[in-house]
Amino acid sequence: MDTIYFSLQDMPKKNEGLSLALGNFDGVHRGHQRLFVETSLNSSRDAAALFFDEPFLPGPYLSSLDDKLRQTLSSRLDALYVLQDAKSIYSLTPEEFVEKILLPLGVKRVVVGEDFRFGRGGAGDAETLRRYFDVDVVPLLMENGEKVSSTAVKHYLSLGDIEKATSLLGRPYEISGVVGEGFHNGAKIGYPTANIHTDFPYVLPRPGVYAGVIYLSGKAYRAMINVGLNPTVGVLSKPLVEVHVLDYEEDCYGKKAYVGFLAYVREEKKFASLDELGKQLREDERRIRDILA
Repeated sequence: MDTIYFSLQDMPKKNEGLSLALGNFDGVHRGHQRLFVETSLNSSRDAAALFFDEPFLPGPYLSSLDDKLRQTLSSRLDALYVLQDAKSIYSLTPEEFVEKILLPLGVKRVVVGEDFRFGRGGAGDAETLRRYFDVDVVPLLMENGEKVSSTAVKHYLSLGDIEKATSLLGRPYEISGVVGEGFHNGAKIGYPTANIHTDFPYVLPRPGVYAGVIYLSGKAYRAMINVGLNPTVGVLSKPLVEVHVLDYEEDCYGKKAYVGFLAYVREEKKFASLDELGKQLREDERRIRDILA
C-alpha cells in the first residue's frame, strides 16, 4: 500500500479510474472499516482513501493522522492519499473541492457513508458528488440500535465503558506518545510509571485505573494504566496517562509508546499517604493480572 502526500500546489500524478473513500475517519471505527471494504471490493481500478493532515472539527480526537494511517494498513486499499496543509481547503465550496482535488486525482467513483457532508458549511453531500462521479452510499452501521460513530466511541470512553468502545472500534482504544519522566513518586512505593507525553489532543477515557497493554520497541507488555490528575501527590492541571509496565525492568524513557485500554478497574481516588496508595496498587495489580491472564 502506497501513502501519497500532496498539496493543492503539488498534486500527485493523475490516477485515472480511481475509487476513493471519503470521510473524517476519526477513530477508524468499524463503520469506517466497512467503507474501506466497499471501496476495495467493487473497484475496477485502484482503491484508496483520502486523509487530511489536520482535522476539520474541534477536538479532542480519537486518532492522529499517524494513527489513522496505521489503523488503515490492514485494509485492502491500494493507496492512502494525504492532503497536506489541509487548512488551505477549509473555505472551498463543494464544487471547488471536487474541481481542485477529486478531479485532478483521477477519481471516477466515490464511496461515502449516508451521513457524509463536505465543503464549506457542510453544503455538499452524496447528491452533489453524483453530478461528477459514480457514487456508492454505504448505509450506517448499527449495533443494538445505535449508530457506530466516533461520537458514540467518545461517549463510552467518557463513561469508562471500555468494552463498548472496543466493540464499536473493532479493536482496543489506543493513544501514542513518548515516555517521559515524572516526579518518581510511584518508584518510591514499588510502582514506577512511564508518563505518556503527547502533543496530540487525544480523547482520554474516564479518570481511573485500567488494565491494558503498552507497546515499546515493537513488543507488547501488560500494563497498569492510570488516567487522571494524580490527587494523592499533588493535583495536576490537566489529566495525565501514567503506565506501570508489568514485568519490565528496562529504561523506557524517550521511547515511542502505544498504550491500549482493555478494561476499567476502578475510579481515581485520593489517598491519605503513599503507603495507602501502595496498598491499593498492589490490589490493582492482582486484579489486572487476573484480567490479562
